[in-house]
Amino acid sequence: MATFTHTSTFTPSQETVKTWLTRPGALTRATPHWSGSVKKEGDPQDLGSQAHLASALPFTSGLLTLPWTAEHVAAGEDTFTDQQAKGPFSSWQHTHDFFETPGRTVMRDTVTYELLPGEELGTSAQEAEGKAKQQGLKLLGTGRKGAEKIGDTLVNKHLTRVFDARERRIAADLEFQERYAHDPITVVIAGASGMVGQQVSALLTGGGHTVRTLVRRAPQAENEFRWDPAAGEIDTEAFDGAQAVIHLGGASINQRFTEQNKKAILESRIQSTTLLANTLADVARKDGGAGQVPHTFICASAVGFYGADRGTEVLTEDAPAGSGFLAEVCQQWEAATEPAKEAGLRTVNIRTGLVQSALGGMLKVQLPLFLTGTGGYVGSGEQMQSWVSLDDIAGIYVHALFTDSLQGPVNAVAPTPVTAKKLAKTVGAALKRPAVLPIPPAAPALLLKKEGVQELALASQNASADKLVKSGYVFFEPALRQALEHELVR
Repeated sequence: MATFTHTSTFTPSQETVKTWLTRPGALTRATPHWSGSVKKEGDPQDLGSQAHLASALPFTSGLLTLPWTAEHVAAGEDTFTDQQAKGPFSSWQHTHDFFETPGRTVMRDTVTYELLPGEELGTSAQEAEGKAKQQGLKLLGTGRKGAEKIGDTLVNKHLTRVFDARERRIAADLEFQERYAHDPITVVIAGASGMVGQQVSALLTGGGHTVRTLVRRAPQAENEFRWDPAAGEIDTEAFDGAQAVIHLGGASINQRFTEQNKKAILESRIQSTTLLANTLADVARKDGGAGQVPHTFICASAVGFYGADRGTEVLTEDAPAGSGFLAEVCQQWEAATEPAKEAGLRTVNIRTGLVQSALGGMLKVQLPLFLTGTGGYVGSGEQMQSWVSLDDIAGIYVHALFTDSLQGPVNAVAPTPVTAKKLAKTVGAALKRPAVLPIPPAAPALLLKKEGVQELALASQNASADKLVKSGYVFFEPALRQALEHELVR
């Protein structure tokens, strides 16, 4: 049996820290993206509730994961405990203890674990040794005791990184929640199961708000409501007593640009947005100003609105739309929100940049190349890339929700756009891998087809964050190098 401890300090009160940690969404927010993801989070205040995770193997930047189920087994005034119900260890127990001192709160995490006999993180001792050697480690000792020593060393090294990152993320979220402190509201989210939707939901529930989700399957919880955009059907009870709706749905653009896929990309956005906007307009008219239905509609869009070839031109929200498939999609997407706007709802169109995350998007697709030292940039590398961290795109949605002065299109990008060459080199630097060679367009064309390469990999969009900054938004990650080191640390 091995024991790992980590002590964190936070400026908010003990009650504030513990309350946040015991709200739904806290585990999603506290989990570093490179260390895995939360698939389903139970209510941490209910004994016996379970959370289901995909836990990353060390040294893989989240590309290789193992299923993990944690169960909430004990709670007291100043403590609570989770333990592994199913996972890669013989046993695992994690206890959080809280201590309030003048001007700060101390949280002590204590993890006791036991490796499976002859194994380390689900791999045999021989496999573990081989993987460790590949990382340049010199392993001492042989046999079972030697393997256990190796396993404990690797586990403790991994846990140190995880809990250091957790402390930083928890502190940042506590500061964010203080900035957006608000009486509890109810928000309806379409697309809550996606990468961005999960983080937006977690930020809101972490702030004590209620999130209702629109789902296409049969509802399985009281806060789920069914809809079917293709059939034009939606359960309008979802909007009763809600203050806002956030729409994040749409088929992924990171796929081959075939006619069938392009149709799905367009229709998935237009059908769903049209249904929501028309329904919200209808329920607003029926409400007659009583305030029992949403008054804010926030809908996703993208910087693709400006077209793929804008060079170094600084693109504010007033810049004209561009040409090309994705530009047309974004124009129709934003136009589909008009019925809600005409009905008096404050409507915001979030023009998202390139989201940098180990959990999804193009960065995850490219990670295997960068990890093997073969990553790079496409074309000349001089095309402008307007990027944004996953934490910030989620934060921007919450900011838009609580900033009444914000409406219309908003560029959701970091204030520091870079060239494609700079982005590739910075990813490589964060992973301690070279990234200096250009990649022929024919390579990504295998994944995206020629049109997809032109619209995505070779796109140049220098979107301005000025409107967002002037509205008072404070970035989690304004600098690319720091954002990527937090996102990709191994």
